[in-house]
Parts: sequence; C-alpha cells; structure tokens
Amino acid sequence: MKLAGIYTAILLLLLTGCTESTTVGGEILDEDQSALLAIDTITIRTATTMQEELVVSSPELQSSLTTYLCGHFDDPIFGPVKADFYAQFRVNEVALPAYPDTATFDSLVLILELNLDGIYGDSTATHEFEIYRITTDPVDTDSAYVSGNVLPIESTPLATVTFTPDYTERIDSTTIESIDNSVTPADTTYVTITPSFSIRLDDLIDDLVAINTNNNDQSNEDFLANFGGLAIRPVGGPTESMLSFNISSIATGLQLHYHTEEDGEIDNFLYEYNITTASVRFSSFEHEFNPAIIAAEADGFEGGKTQTYIQGMNGPNTVVELPYITDFKDEVLVNHAELTVTVQETPDATFFPPVTQIIILYKNQEGDFVTIEDFLFTANGVGLSSFGGQPESFTGSEGELLTRYRMKISGHLQRMISGELPNEIYLRVFQKTEIANRVVLFGSEHPQYPVTLKANFTNLN
Repeated sequence: MKLAGIYTAILLLLLTGCTESTTVGGEILDEDQSALLAIDTITIRTATTMQEELVVSSPELQSSLTTYLCGHFDDPIFGPVKADFYAQFRVNEVALPAYPDTATFDSLVLILELNLDGIYGDSTATHEFEIYRITTDPVDTDSAYVSGNVLPIESTPLATVTFTPDYTERIDSTTIESIDNSVTPADTTYVTITPSFSIRLDDLIDDLVAINTNNNDQSNEDFLANFGGLAIRPVGGPTESMLSFNISSIATGLQLHYHTEEDGEIDNFLYEYNITTASVRFSSFEHEFNPAIIAAEADGFEGGKTQTYIQGMNGPNTVVELPYITDFKDEVLVNHAELTVTVQETPDATFFPPVTQIIILYKNQEGDFVTIEDFLFTANGVGLSSFGGQPESFTGSEGELLTRYRMKISGHLQRMISGELPNEIYLRVFQKTEIANRVVLFGSEHPQYPVTLKANFTNLN
C-alpha cells in the first residue's frame, strides 16, 4: 500500500547516519536493522506480459545478429512455437561469378552451420523442413521486419528433408588453423568442422547460372531482383527441440559446384553465394501458448504475485513495477541497488535449462523498449558479470538448492525515483530473437522467495 512507501521515506529523513541499507520487496529489514524499521517497505508488483511486436530484422540490427532459430518446438510449459527462417543470398562483388561456356554444373548445396550453443530441447529429436524460393520481387533491404512478418514464397517447395541432426564435430586434417613453434615438436592445430544442415537444390542451378549469363558485370541489385532468397520452414507436428543456424560461419552459404574438362584433364570449381550483413534475414515466430501462460497475462499483477514467465523468441516478459518509488524524490541518493528474482524449478531442466542472461528494459514515451544504462555500461565496459542477470545457485531457507538472478540497477533506480523514467521495468531474455530458452520466476508476493530490491541510500536532508 502507498502508506508503507510514505513511512519509509519519512524514516529515511530521521536516520542519524547518512547511509542506510534496506531490502525493498522483502517482508522486513535484515535482523540487525529491525529496530529501525519493522514494517513492509516499498511495494513491488510483478506480472507476465506479452511483447506484441518484436523487431527481428532491421538495417541497424543486421551487423549484430549472427544466429537464427528454425524449427517447430513443443515446449511442455509454454506451448508450441514455430520458427521459419528467411534469408537473402548475395554474390561476391569482388569476385563475380563468371562461368565458362565449357562448364558442367554438378550440384548446388545449401549449407547452414548449426549453432550448437543455441539448440534448445532434446538434441535427438527428428526434424522435417521444406525449402522454398522467395519470389523474385526484390525484398526491401531498408525496412524493419517484426515477428510474424513473412516473405512471399513460391507455392511448391524446392525440396523436403527429414533428418536427425548429427552434432559430432570433425577435424579437417588438410587445413591448418595454427602452429605452436614454442614446443618441440611443433604443436599443430587443425580446423574444426562444425556440424551443419545441408541439402541439394539442383533445380535452382539453371536459374542462378542464367542470371550470370545475362549480365557478367551484375551487381547485387541485379542479382537480388532475380533471386529473392530462400525460406526454410518446418513442417509436420512439433518436435522436442528448436534448432539454431550460425549464418556468420564461412561454411554457411549456397555452394555451386562445377567442373571443366580440357584434353582429358578435369578441373573442379566452387562458387559460393553468401548471407552477408547486408542481407535481409530473420526468423519469424508463431506461438501457441498453453492456457497457463495466457491466464498469467490475463491475471496481470494479481497473477504475478506467485509466479511470472520469461521466454525468448516472441515469448512473454516479466514486468516489475515500483508504484510508489517517487515518494523518495529529492530525499535520497541511490548508492547501490540490486534486484533479485528466484527461479521456480521445473522438472524438465535437463532438456530445457533456464535463460542464460536476463536484460532489463523500460518503455519510453513512444512505447519503444529501451535498455537501461546500467546494463549498457557494463556490457560496453567491465562486462556483463558486473551487471548480473546470469543464473546462480544458492541454498534456500529449507536447505534446498535453488537458482536466482541478481541485477544491479542503481543508476536506473535513481532516475525512477526522480520521476524521469517510468516506474516499470521489464525483465527480458538477452538477444531475445536468437534464444529459445525460458524460465519461470517466483512472483512479488511469494511466501518464501519474493522478488526483492536491496538498496543502499544516502539521505540528502
């Protein structure tokens, strides 16, 4: 209630020392301070909220996104989610394709290297994909695309493949990565070949070669006007895992294999069409949330008293509200503030580990999400470990092993107190479009492990 917040502010003015610590959102102060304050402190409210619009591709994002989800994944707690992957391919304008008249074209292979760290769920699950050609109308490279956007594709797939990924890495003994001459004999490290998804698309060969034949000095603008790219779409029922592609890998691309023969001698060649930072590429998500997730959002702060939900892709976020935080305005200076949320353990943690990094954002006046400065400062400087937001183990009050996230928000809390920024913050998966992980958190009024804010203030009066 608001009265509790007012009492807290008044008490801060009466403290004889200039600096005191308080836990906001817990039941009472630590035992050694209970003589100073033995009432509920500043109110914290939590809720599950859906993110209606998630930007999955834009000119500003292209250079920072390197992995993309693809699959039809049945999350036992959150519900099924489908991720289609769309990508443009480009020619190398430094080495334009120039196929001689004597060339014999052998195969065209789509290779997408798997991001082994991004696969979520049961790695033994079988997947079925259809590959489609994006229609040749040039895709707008200057636009932003949001989750749920799709690109037009031809009605008939180029190929269909059913497979169980092989995650075994191999060593290419013909390619040297480095040689350590500081030891005798020298220690040679060979290139590691990461597992990939690959499929032949020979029906595209004539079209790609024809594009080049018509204009040997083509630009990417010419190429994209004739070849819009490819869409990889999961088909069939949902499986037990979501795959992730690493498009920044040198192995990822469309490889056109051909050869020439002269006087009985055969020369083999390869030209690769790549996905670059200038290419439009994104995963488009379609969620079917389980009833518990839908009810959690519908129940708002009431439902968030006991638990909230966070998920990657276009899944839900957790909103944390400090409704009376401006009661401290002009009275205190925040020296340190740390928000703590505790994980509600689920029985499927082996296959579905919790979110590996939580980020905090707020909404500006235009309704856009903005990352808080505390996160940006550490991310661009001393490292994310200083901000927190990674899962860490601790022993609960009954001796049980639990997991929590702790995040430092001192600078942002001060701006909330001043009224400069809203009194709500959002806990979200870091690199949300690239991550399928999720987590269930205890809410603001959980009887044992509520959301807490431990703050240290300096009294300004």
